[in-house]
Amino acid sequence: MSNIIQINFNDLLLGSSIVVLLLGCIQFLLANWIRTRLEQSIRHEYDKKLEDYRFSQVQRQKADMIATFFAKWIKYRGKERDFLDDKELINYYEELNKMSLEISLWINDGEILTDIMSRTQLKDGAGDVWSITGKVRKLILDTKNDSFDSQNITIWPNEEGIAKLFNLERKKEARKSKKGK
Repeated sequence: MSNIIQINFNDLLLGSSIVVLLLGCIQFLLANWIRTRLEQSIRHEYDKKLEDYRFSQVQRQKADMIATFFAKWIKYRGKERDFLDDKELINYYEELNKMSLEISLWINDGEILTDIMSRTQLKDGAGDVWSITGKVRKLILDTKNDSFDSQNITIWPNEEGIAKLFNLERKKEARKSKKGK
């Protein structure tokens, strides 16, 4: 005799319903998984962009700190006692010390840090402000192949202006002669 499988309508309907239900569940799970993966991918991309933006903001702050430090340091060209009274001098040095300490804490390149500190201590053979600024620029921008020539940075006053502004001996003599008259 032959084995014949007999399926009635109720069994067929029940089996079809189970298959449709299983396929629906699988489709629902796959759709949720794809949606979740897509959301995570988008979130990751935006988180990365936000992190890059925050890092660039920190870079700008650090660059501003170094620029301010050098600008303050070269402002009086070593003749701050001739321009500032004792209280102003204390505040001036306090500001320079604060910036110097902050810079020493975040610059991770020992050579550049040594160059900065050697320049501000007026050590022999120390690099000039332009070359040090160029090195810091490369560090902050994280590039070794920067085509910008740091010698093109403009610092005021120019040499002639410095001579006129800081020729204090002549100014002192002029003051003495005015008092003598």
